[in-house]
Amino acid sequence: MKKFTSVFLVVIILSLVLNACGESMSPAAPTSGVILQEGNNLPQTSLQPKQSRELKDNRIGGMWTLDSSAIPTPEQYADWLNGLVYGINNLGLKWVHSSIDRFDWNVVEEYSKYYIDSQQDKAITDLVNNGIKIRYCIVFWDEAIQVEEEGYSRFKTEDEIQRYLDYVHFIVHHFKDRIEYYEILNEPNVGKGTQQYVEVEDYINLVKRTVPIIRQEYPEAKIVAGAVTPLIEPGAREYFFDILKSDVMPLVDAVSWHPMGGASPEYEEEHYYNHPSLLQEIKDVASSNGFEGEYIADELHWRSHKDPHPHEYWGYSETTVGKYFARGILMHRGMGFTTGLCGIWHDWELYSPRMMVVRNLCTIMAGTEPASLPIEIQSEATNIRSYSFCLTNGDQLIALWTDGVAVDEDPGVKATLTLPGFSAQEVMGIDVLNGFEQQMITSIENGNPVIRNLLVKDYPIIFRFIAIRYP
Repeated sequence: MKKFTSVFLVVIILSLVLNACGESMSPAAPTSGVILQEGNNLPQTSLQPKQSRELKDNRIGGMWTLDSSAIPTPEQYADWLNGLVYGINNLGLKWVHSSIDRFDWNVVEEYSKYYIDSQQDKAITDLVNNGIKIRYCIVFWDEAIQVEEEGYSRFKTEDEIQRYLDYVHFIVHHFKDRIEYYEILNEPNVGKGTQQYVEVEDYINLVKRTVPIIRQEYPEAKIVAGAVTPLIEPGAREYFFDILKSDVMPLVDAVSWHPMGGASPEYEEEHYYNHPSLLQEIKDVASSNGFEGEYIADELHWRSHKDPHPHEYWGYSETTVGKYFARGILMHRGMGFTTGLCGIWHDWELYSPRMMVVRNLCTIMAGTEPASLPIEIQSEATNIRSYSFCLTNGDQLIALWTDGVAVDEDPGVKATLTLPGFSAQEVMGIDVLNGFEQQMITSIENGNPVIRNLLVKDYPIIFRFIAIRYP
């Protein structure tokens, strides 16, 4: 039997539970005793997350492989596909990172074939029909390559390059009416001595050779370069910045990499706190070399005992996993990055913290754009992080959290929030972890809306300043 069984079972269970709960799948009631503002006794109401097909773009996505090991037998396919599409759609994700080939050499079970199974093809179509975009990673495991020498690096010969280009043409030709984004390889900076590893000069050359092939077959395509491992790993930063400094930057539409590697204030503290400045450096270097496209921070994750990894830290509790997911999504979105998630698929418990956070943020962040708002925060806390967003209807969002070590139970620290120059009809506080919202008690001081006695938590609370609507 193919090795899809465990994934297949959890997807079926998810699908059955979702159907039993109804199409909207209303979240559980807010956690008892969670206080957003001292003295505020106004009612807390449950958030109502929407499905992907109902949402504007939130620039939040996830991974789902469609390689042969994930595809069930024809008899089981209908239920599997229903669970797959239904599960992704109910999370509210707007795109999926996928491929019909395995992403990494160490788990490859077969070489690539010039053949697309009808079940794989239908899965792509059904995802697209549900408003979910696909970023297709074009990896090609070449059976003509028999690696025998230590330190082997791929794409140094014209024959190897040409076989990859032939496969690129095949994939893009087949999917061009459904898939817009095409990524060139996955994590080419790792796996020395295998087909996965490509020295950076050869990767840059491969991008130059691949772009015209994709453009000729599908001029509307969005071409993605990079896909490098977390920059905390040895050599990853140098590899990625060599790409950003190269002359391929004006040729591609997006750059991607896999950020943070589970970093937090309790694990790889320096990398965690330097991450916002690293994001800005990535943008500065890429733009100075002619890049005008999209930045994709992909495979964002933190791990608990439910999804351990032999080479990554997995000592977080389920609650702190949810909190770090919320921080990571809003940090990257707040700095203008598209965000891709890894690890949520390992936990199909519907009301787990990470699942709740992802579902809530997918709905809340739909249609938002980063904004630079002149907010004022008064608090004894010195580690409050904030990001601001705007919506087309004039509303403004402000996300606040204390940026220290996340814990299971955090009472919060008192703060006062002012948004100068904005006339708010009302302000709603949104708890993305516990799934509820509550109207805030506000005052107008010097013409500005002010919220006193807030309790800023170690996970993001989002404050929605609702613009005055004129008839």
